Amino acid sequence: MKRMWMVMLVLVTGCDGIELDRLVRQHPPLTRLEPEPAGANCAQGGHFVRTGLDLNDNGVLDDGEVTVTQYACVTAIPGVLMRVQDEPPGENCSEGGRVYRAGQDSNGNDELEDSEVTREVYGCASSEAVVTRVRAREPFVFPCGEHGAVVEAGQDQDGNGVLDDSEVRATSNLCVLPSEVRLRQSPAPAGAACPTPSTQVDVGTDADADGLFEDEEVMSSMFVCQPLHTLDGNYRVRNAVDLVALEGISRVRGSLYFDSGSVTEARLPDLMMVEGALEIINSSLERVEMPSLRLVGGSLTVARNPALTMLTLGNSSRAPLRVWGDFNLISNPVLPTLKGVSAVLPSSNILLRDNDALEEGYFTFVSEHPGNITLEGNAKLSTLPFRHLEWVGGSLSIIENSSLSTLTGTVLQKVVGDLVIEGNQIVTSLSGMPVLRSIGGGLLVRNNANLRSVEGLNYLAQVGTLEFSRNPALEAVGEFPKLERVTSGMLFNANAVLKDMWGLQKVQNSGFLFIGNNPQLSRLMGFDRLLSLTMLTVENNASLTDLSDLVLLQSVEELFVLSNENLLRLDLNALESVTRIFTVTENPRLPTCLAVSLAARVNTGGAPEIRGNDSSLPCE
Repeated sequence: MKRMWMVMLVLVTGCDGIELDRLVRQHPPLTRLEPEPAGANCAQGGHFVRTGLDLNDNGVLDDGEVTVTQYACVTAIPGVLMRVQDEPPGENCSEGGRVYRAGQDSNGNDELEDSEVTREVYGCASSEAVVTRVRAREPFVFPCGEHGAVVEAGQDQDGNGVLDDSEVRATSNLCVLPSEVRLRQSPAPAGAACPTPSTQVDVGTDADADGLFEDEEVMSSMFVCQPLHTLDGNYRVRNAVDLVALEGISRVRGSLYFDSGSVTEARLPDLMMVEGALEIINSSLERVEMPSLRLVGGSLTVARNPALTMLTLGNSSRAPLRVWGDFNLISNPVLPTLKGVSAVLPSSNILLRDNDALEEGYFTFVSEHPGNITLEGNAKLSTLPFRHLEWVGGSLSIIENSSLSTLTGTVLQKVVGDLVIEGNQIVTSLSGMPVLRSIGGGLLVRNNANLRSVEGLNYLAQVGTLEFSRNPALEAVGEFPKLERVTSGMLFNANAVLKDMWGLQKVQNSGFLFIGNNPQLSRLMGFDRLLSLTMLTVENNASLTDLSDLVLLQSVEELFVLSNENLLRLDLNALESVTRIFTVTENPRLPTCLAVSLAARVNTGGAPEIRGNDSSLPCE
């Protein structure tokens, strides 16, 4: 007890001149605010905030007393605030960066307090080196001949010194041997190609063989953008706070999803890269603006957004928006234009389906497309939105676009897969592709209510399958003056008023030929130079009386003549062999003896099937 009183006495009386009030006094915390204009730190402006303790008790926060700095940002969304603070190198960001905290200003004091923060995002700095690779291009892929090279560049994210497939960010194609390609790198400032500083990769050849790669030898330049703030992982935007917290991010190293929620406008001016998928699906969004977007590493899908009227992804006046997966624009009923996505350059498939108000715009950079393109059910689309398209590596399908009257809108020369023209109600001809020369798959023309002729493909020389089916107004199918090769076969089925097939005289050999269910077709004129077929089927053509127009046909593997109610004669006088199947059935006016006589002369396969013909009529 005596010792306790002594301690109390010391505290009261002091020791060596120390006064009690100085011992217990705390230096007051101070805050210093400076206006922050709209820009890189705060997109909508705000304040630069310095905080610390007033160590010298002069009532002013001096620079040396500042311990924390951050930006208090206003946002475009009322009631939502954001704080931005530098993040030192450490667990959250190995090279440092920034942390973005957002939330609702619940108490209305215009200050985002810790208790109000509901979303925290780390935007990390990165300094990966740019690496390149050169590989051979497949021979004879447009526009190159036998030799071609693909040059690719990107950041070495895993630090292994090799450009992996997932790291490719820019591509250039040269029609030279890979061994002839020369590369050089240089830093480039922010500009048209990248909104941030970037690495420029020049590509070309040593044309004068002097051992130097000079400016005049550069054939193209690629730019690998340097993201300033990277978010690792997937990110989902469901509300305004989620959106605001993303505003300072320039790269999402994962997928970015917008789905059902209360957000009606999404503007992300700094976002350059989404390295996974980008999906805007079933959202309440009316406007989406990502003008700096240069890369989507997965698929890009905008689908089932009932209120979306404005969509801006990238900027076609600056650089393409490369999409390494599919681009899907589906069921956006009030979106009127493609102008905001004209920069999109997919490496896989393009699907535009059921966008009822879509009627203008085109894809600026799509010229050599390796995947499929499908335009289906876009009620106001009146022209194909591919003004520079020359080559399609997959199929091009044009289906049920009720305002499309012609096939204009491309400079198409080759389709490797199918060209499908189906269910377009006001298409009257095939005009609009005057330089199309080759279709590797099928020209499949089906269910076009007002198609009257096939004029327009005047330079088409090669096709896999030629099909015209269920076109109720089509009268003629042979206007192909240069068509010589039909490698798979030809099918003319259920065209109610088809009368004329003249114009296919250059075709000498093919796979199958199916002519069926064309009630007004009375002649097979147009096939008078046809020499061989794997299969010939003539079925249910009510007006056809004979097959004499197949005047040069010499060999068929399988022959089917079925249910032609007014067929009187076969007249396949040049036919020499049917090697597998011979079937002539249910032709009620055809003398049976004509079929038996033909089978005896040409059939070298199994037993012929001849029945349901007229056994009462004699043969001449």
